[in-house]
Amino acid sequence: MSNILKNLIEINTINDKENEKIRTYIKSILKDKKFDFQEIGENKEKVLIAKRGNPTLAFCCHTDTVDKSVYWTKEALKLIEDKNNYYGLGVSDMKGGIAAILETVLSLPIEVPCMLCFTYDEEKDFRGIKELKNSGINLPETIIFPEPTNLIPAIANKGCIEFKVQFNGKSAHSSTPNIGENAIYKAMQFINELQEFAKQLQKETLKIYEVPYTTFNLSTMNGGKEINKVPDTCTITFDFRTIKKEHNDIIIKEIEKLVKKYQASSTIINNLNAAVTANQEIIEKLEKLTEKKVTGLNYVTEASLFPDKNVIILGPGPITAHQKDETIEKESYVKCQKLYMEIMQSI
Repeated sequence: MSNILKNLIEINTINDKENEKIRTYIKSILKDKKFDFQEIGENKEKVLIAKRGNPTLAFCCHTDTVDKSVYWTKEALKLIEDKNNYYGLGVSDMKGGIAAILETVLSLPIEVPCMLCFTYDEEKDFRGIKELKNSGINLPETIIFPEPTNLIPAIANKGCIEFKVQFNGKSAHSSTPNIGENAIYKAMQFINELQEFAKQLQKETLKIYEVPYTTFNLSTMNGGKEINKVPDTCTITFDFRTIKKEHNDIIIKEIEKLVKKYQASSTIINNLNAAVTANQEIIEKLEKLTEKKVTGLNYVTEASLFPDKNVIILGPGPITAHQKDETIEKESYVKCQKLYMEIMQSI
C-alpha cells in the first residue's frame, strides 16, 4: 500500500475542511528535497507552491474532494485495497494523481528542477486556481493537471460560460391576459432564438472532443406563482460548453443583444475559456510515451484558467470521480508515476 496515498485519503478535504492539514503534510514530505515553499491566500484555505530551480513544466493539483454519497459501501476516508484496486474518497479525483506525482518527485535527483502547485475549491468555484492565476507568479509554459484520465493524455478541455437571465412582465388576472404581459412567454421566445443561435455555433467543430462542437443547455426555468395569474417574472439559467475561447466572446455579444431585445437583465455566473494545446512537439511526445492518441475533455478543469499555456491533463484510472466507492487500479497508479517521470525528463 502507498503510504502517501493512504495519508492523503485520510485527510478530510471535503469542501477543503482540512486544507491546512494537507498543506502541512505535503510540506513535510518535501521538506528535505530543497524546495522553496510559498502559500497564497488570505483565508484559512491557501494555495501551496513548492518550487526548486527553474523548471520547464509545473504540476497543478487540486486537493479538495466532493462529499461521499449515501451509496458508498466502504469507509470513504480510509484507503482500502484489494488485489487490483485502491478505494477511497478522492482516490480518482485527484488524490491518486497527487500521490503519484509526490512519489515521482521523491525518486528524482535533488538537483532536478521542479514546481508543484496545490490548489483548493476546484469542485465548486475555482477560487484557488483563480488566486494562483491572479498572483502574478510566473508559471512554466507547460502545466500538467493530474485529473483522472485513465492514462489517456488530454491536451484540451472545453470552456464553460453560465448565465442567469430574468424577464419582467405585467401581472393580470388569467381571464384578461390581454391587459397583462406574460414574462414566461418572453422567456420562451428568448430561448427559441437562443436555440437557433446555438445551432449556428455547432457548425464549427474540433474533432479533439468527443462532442466536437459548442453545446447549449437550458438548465432551469422559474416563473409564475398562481394558475389564475399572468406571471410578471421569469428567470432562466443556462450554459454553453465551448470548444474555443473565441466562442465565449461571441456568446456574450449575442446574449447582450437578446437581453436588450426582450428588456431582460442578465448575469454571467461563470466564464471559463477552453484550453487547447497546439504544440505538435508536445503532442507527439505524449502519444509516443503513452502509446495513446491525445484527446479533449468535454468538461472544465483548472486548465481553463491557462488557455495560452501548453496544458496536459493526465492521471490514473479508471475514471470514477464523484462515484460511489471511488477507485483506481494499482497498475494504473504505478504506470502513472512512470509516465510523470518520463514526461519530466523529456518535456
